[in-house]
Amino acid sequence: MNKHRAFVALGSNKGNKIKYLKKALKLIDEHPEISLVKHSYVYETEPFGYKEQENFLNMVAEISTKLEPLGLLRALKEIEKQLGRKPSFKWGPREIDLDILLLDEISIQSNELTVPHPYLLERDFFLKPLLELDNELIFPVSKKKLKDYLNLIETNHIINKFNINSFPR
Repeated sequence: MNKHRAFVALGSNKGNKIKYLKKALKLIDEHPEISLVKHSYVYETEPFGYKEQENFLNMVAEISTKLEPLGLLRALKEIEKQLGRKPSFKWGPREIDLDILLLDEISIQSNELTVPHPYLLERDFFLKPLLELDNELIFPVSKKKLKDYLNLIETNHIINKFNINSFPR
């Protein structure tokens, strides 16, 4: 069984946001089929889409997994559930949000899963932490380097950047 390299976006804007991010990283790493390789800094960002809500804390984790794409998606959704994520409206507030940004260098489009993430090239809070982990990543659809897309983003959502470990438990 091959191991897959994936990048997962983590976001929270409800309750103790840092606690949700830390717990999500812990649960990802504790999953028997997933290993946390490394993670980015945390980025405080303005909300995307629906603006009338608290700012988000976003980061990206690089993982290694034996799970196939839909298995990984299900595992991440289960972690969201364990952390108490409640259903909300599109782009609404959430305790935790885990999204697969990239998986190996493949492209998937199905009813359940789209990889690369459909908004990857539009959100600086996805691209900057992703490139922090690997500045040479390729966008699977165009085969161009992801860093070439960063200057094309029209809206800057990032307010601040900090180390997750600078916050006590």
